Order: sequence, then structure tokens, then C-alpha cells
Amino acid sequence: MKGLILKAVGGQNRTCLKAPVAAVRWLGGFSAMGMAILLAAGAWARESDGTLGLIRSPHNGRPALVGKTPEFDVVLRDKADLRLEREGSPVPLAVQWREMRGVWRGRCRLPEGVSEGGYTLVAESGGKTDRNVRAVFVYASFPESYRFAQLTDIHIGAHREWGSGVDVFRKAIETINASNAAFAVLTGDLTHNATPEQYAAFIEILDMITLPTFLCPGNHDRGAGDYDRMFGANVYGFDFGPDAYLSYDTKDYIVADEWGDQNGELELLRRSMRPARWSIGLTHRYDVSMGMRAQLTLFVDCPLDYLIFGHWHRDNQEGEKTVPWGATPFTVTPAAIEGYWRLFEVSANGVKPEPPRRFLAIP
Repeated sequence: MKGLILKAVGGQNRTCLKAPVAAVRWLGGFSAMGMAILLAAGAWARESDGTLGLIRSPHNGRPALVGKTPEFDVVLRDKADLRLEREGSPVPLAVQWREMRGVWRGRCRLPEGVSEGGYTLVAESGGKTDRNVRAVFVYASFPESYRFAQLTDIHIGAHREWGSGVDVFRKAIETINASNAAFAVLTGDLTHNATPEQYAAFIEILDMITLPTFLCPGNHDRGAGDYDRMFGANVYGFDFGPDAYLSYDTKDYIVADEWGDQNGELELLRRSMRPARWSIGLTHRYDVSMGMRAQLTLFVDCPLDYLIFGHWHRDNQEGEKTVPWGATPFTVTPAAIEGYWRLFEVSANGVKPEPPRRFLAIP
């Protein structure tokens, strides 16, 4: 039986789960008290300006999911002593290190008997301690059928008649936490102007989510490279049980714009997803004129089974259901800043979007 291992693919981290599964939620074993303690610990794995610190990954926007094989990979600026923490109790990690391209990559192994739930990753090096809450989630098994939540176009820093982006995001998180989702994807326009203050507000509220959260940037998150400094790699993959997810960045909107180094990374990641039951793409927006080489990789040569995005601030209608070439269906979720979110059901029968839901009553 094989469990989760993070693999370096194209210079990026890929979370790979290959485990026998049973219908249980990850939240079993992770108490509300544990979350409160983790949040009270309060320190991000970040510098004073909110950028990533010693720990580059995993983090609260791209966590490691650990299954039957109790291993996961880390990327750090410097070699460090590592441990997990939960409810004040440390969990020692045995780490095999290698230096590669100016960073330290470690394969971490958990001791036997580690309980299910979410953990803080702690790194100590040269008198510096770096902590990243919600960075590692441990599972006994994974469900064959499950739901995940999508939230998009949050726009921290924007203001509407019914409240600010901050207030709306808090309400959205309350709703997601009360749902039966196994994890949440936040597909871009996390901020409105990509300022350090907006990112700081976003990260603080993000850690109120009790589920694993996977992020990708939107056009409003561009700034002066701040998204990269806050969350690292824009292109990565992760598996949940038998299904593979690919999160990628659609960059600035330039007709026929190619996506630079991302093209090669997408090719490698897409190849690695082929054994999965379903392959699901996550991005902020899609347009037929964007990144021709990447679109051939994702929708023609080896088509994704499903694509999920936002940006439109509305649901997609009839005639807007599939990528024009190939047969990849897609779903567009209306904006969170306008009170919407969506659940997707994933099973042996496929990926099924539920109708968009409101977490906020707006006149």
C-alpha cells in the first residue's frame, strides 16, 4: 500500500497520494480545541512583511496531505530542525536532506501512531524559529467519494454596499467550515490591489479555515511579484485519493500570450497525472486566446477531465460549458465578494458541480 509523497516535478512540488481509501472525513481526530490552539500560536511561516520565511513549502496555501505512507517533502531556504505541533504537543520528524538550486529539500517521515488532523510545521535554524499553521494534514484513509469547496474572486481590499472584502471573506469561511467539504480551493483575485496590507489581511483570515486550502493567483493578485513572495510556486499539483489536481496561473491578459517557464512545468505535471482517476484543473480564468502551447498540453494532447475557474463574476451559461477544442468541460463560479461559493462532488461517476450557493444575503 502506497501513501502520499511530495515529488519535485519541473522544479515544483507535487503532492501525490496513492492510498487505499474509505469514506471518512479528514476532520476526524482534529478537534475545534486543537484548531483554536494552532491559531492562537499565531505565527505565520513568514517574515514581518508577510512574505514566506525559512519554510518555502508546505504552507497554508499549499499544504502537504499525508496518507498511509507517512512521508512528505519540504522546501526550506536553509537546512533546519523540523517538527510538527498540535495542541502544544511536538511530533518529531526524521528528515533526509539534499541541497538543490539554492534551497534545501527534505523528505520528512512521521513516527508511528500520529493522529489524523491538521498540524503546524515548525523549523528551527540559526536561532530562528519559523512556524506554519495548517501546513500538514494527516489522514488514515481517503474517501472514494467526497466534496470540495470553491471560493473565487474574494477581493480583499474592495468594498461593496453589503460589506468589505474582509467581512465577506470571514462570512464565507464560516460557511465553508460548517460544510461537508474535504478541502477548499481559492481560485484567484484573493486581493483587490495586491498590496502587502491586503495580503496580510487575507492570510490572517485564511487561517480561520479548518480545511486544507489550495490557492492560485488571479489578475488582481499580480502587484510587484507579491503573490510569488507570499505563496511561492504558481504551478503545482496535488492528489486527493485517486484524483489529481493541477493548479496553474493564467498570468496577465495578453492575447496569445505564452506563459513562459510554466509551459514546461505544465507538460511535466500533466504527464504525471495520467494514472489518476480524474484530472482536474484549477485556475483563475480561461479564454481561448490565452497561452496556445499550454492549452494544447491541457486540452488537446492529454485533455484534463475538468476545469474550474472564476473571474467572470457570474455562473457559466449554456454554450459556455466546454473548452472549444477537445472535450474538457468547465465550471465558472460567481464571485465571493458578491456572496457566492460552490461545492463539487467527486466520485467514480465523475466531477459534478452543484449549483452556486449564497453565504451572504444581498438585496
